[in-house]
Amino acid sequence: MKTLLKLYEEIEKEDIDILEVKFNKKKAGIISIDDDVTIIIDYSKIEDEKEEKIIIAEEKAHYDTGSFYTLNASHELMDRMEYKARKRVYNELIPYNVLKELSAKLSLDELSEYFGVPVKDIIMASFLYTNIENFATTWYNSLTNSP
Repeated sequence: MKTLLKLYEEIEKEDIDILEVKFNKKKAGIISIDDDVTIIIDYSKIEDEKEEKIIIAEEKAHYDTGSFYTLNASHELMDRMEYKARKRVYNELIPYNVLKELSAKLSLDELSEYFGVPVKDIIMASFLYTNIENFATTWYNSLTNSP
């Protein structure tokens, strides 16, 4: 599984800066000005290494997928870009096949420990994968006229 250290190494390799700031409400964000990309983060609001791993992975996923948006973007666009980044995070940190196999054997807390992410992200990844699987099944059935 990808570690927090590995994420920081990838960020450094991509020449992405990290700037520690104090936010009123947010924990992190990413900004891109021309070719200069910076992750801005308030470490004082992060509870533990698992949360830090998800946050850093998500901000890097915005960079990897090009899912940036302006502060005055529509909520629809923001939601699409956040979904795109979060989907990338779950695919990398909580792979579908591994989660599917282990979820029959391990509790949520054990899955959290195994993947090194918060329990809420195990749940959210499960919802994401279930929705994708249901959509794919419905779509396939509509093409093949199967019930």
